Amino acid sequence: MDTQQRTPAQQPPTAVCAPRAPGRVWGAALLAGAVVGGLAFWTMPTTGPTTFTAEGDPEIAAAVNSAVAGREHVFQGLSAASATDNGVATSTAGTTDGDTPVTGDTPFETGSVFKLFTAMTLADMAEKGEVELDDTVGEIFSDLEFADPAVATVTLEELATHQSGLPSIPAGYGLVSLGHPLVFTDPFAGLPPVTESLAAAAETPQRGEWNYSNFGFATLGAALSEAAGLPFPELVRERVLDPLGMDATGIVGADIPAGGVPEGGAMPHYEAGSRSQVWGVSHYAPAGVGTWSTTGDFVRFAEAVRAGDAPGLSALEPLRDGPVETMRSGLGWQVSELADGTVRHWHDGATYGSGAFLAVEEDRSVVVLANSAPLTVPMVGLAVLEPDAGHSVGDLGAVAPSRALGLALTLPLLVVPVGLALALMAGRKTLVTRRHLDRLRLVSMPLGAFAVVLSSLRWGSWAATPHLLWALAVGLLGTAVVVGAWHWRRVPTVRATWLPVRLGAFVLSTTVSLALIGTIGWAVAVSVG
Repeated sequence: MDTQQRTPAQQPPTAVCAPRAPGRVWGAALLAGAVVGGLAFWTMPTTGPTTFTAEGDPEIAAAVNSAVAGREHVFQGLSAASATDNGVATSTAGTTDGDTPVTGDTPFETGSVFKLFTAMTLADMAEKGEVELDDTVGEIFSDLEFADPAVATVTLEELATHQSGLPSIPAGYGLVSLGHPLVFTDPFAGLPPVTESLAAAAETPQRGEWNYSNFGFATLGAALSEAAGLPFPELVRERVLDPLGMDATGIVGADIPAGGVPEGGAMPHYEAGSRSQVWGVSHYAPAGVGTWSTTGDFVRFAEAVRAGDAPGLSALEPLRDGPVETMRSGLGWQVSELADGTVRHWHDGATYGSGAFLAVEEDRSVVVLANSAPLTVPMVGLAVLEPDAGHSVGDLGAVAPSRALGLALTLPLLVVPVGLALALMAGRKTLVTRRHLDRLRLVSMPLGAFAVVLSSLRWGSWAATPHLLWALAVGLLGTAVVVGAWHWRRVPTVRATWLPVRLGAFVLSTTVSLALIGTIGWAVAVSVG
């Protein structure tokens, strides 16, 4: 029987646990973590919710406050107005970007409500015989070579009623655009000129059915510009904005400097205190990208429509089926007939940080603009229109999460990765698989943990989560990194039974982590400017 004992150096590397870091190392690491956490708290790009209580006209303010009750923390700023034959009543709440209160003159991103101005321009040109609704894009862009001849037969009416069959984003860019909603950046950034995308487009089976298309409306604007011989910003201003005195309504790259916002503009936020990127692709302005306005201008437009004084009123006539049985589509306008016989012409709009709602009925018009919780804005608009109906943004669930839900969504992004990193440094083994510490894990574990913690700035709710938790998570992660640095010279480079598999997993893990860090970091940087 062989009784010779192996020395530690002869033990298989995977069987030797790394030495435990002494208390003085942990003390120094905690001190370093406190410094890192303090810096994280100081530089955090999220400010958190501000006081949000609607003030102004008592009836409108009461409707707004009732609609947002329990969800005030997700709203940055909002402006609402209701107009009747007796005048205009307004209410505002929140701020443009932290300190400046919203007023009735505050410019907001309009989102797709701007499609109404594009559609009214079409109607005005058709009424004057400058174009026909059944004119085709092939006739207007006669020099364009279409990859699919069927696309050349798409009419202006089909474009304006969302029945052209064109996708919302040009083919070939859909997958890229899918990532933008995850980080709240401009999904139209990087899209080629509209005519280039139109030439490459293919007819889809959805033609003749209601299929909402931003690309279709951008094509409509380009076609009207081509037919009129004017740049679209000049054309829409000549036909709709100037005749109605809408001086506060503008387009990035024309009325507003490229890449900028109008003076006093309400910066977009996907929730209170958390900025999203401003949209500014001027060639998609006909669809509502890079377009800004105020409640005052929107009311001026809505009241001209209600009075029958606006250019291009034929756009309001229902022409095609809408997205649901109770809705019809005019040129741009959605037309709903309510149970009591009321006819409502309306449209809403949203970027990833701003929302808009405009509705016109026979005896009133209502406008709501906001620079946060964009998908909830139509619900607020309905609350102003129907104050006794009990409309609440809380009915939208995760679109406007409660504080409890927001906290529940955020905590796992902070606790789990930091806990795993600390457990690795304290136990010198991975917590779940019990794999021994090596240099590859000293790199991949903290890197992955930081990527997830950083992602909480976009995927967590900092309107519902105390910011000290962010500082604590980053600080504890810094502690783990310092302890890991002490271990570096005391552990082998790699411990593995199957070395190729281990190296492959390390490369994959670090690549994903770096990609996530780069993506989230870029999204935060472009959002806060």
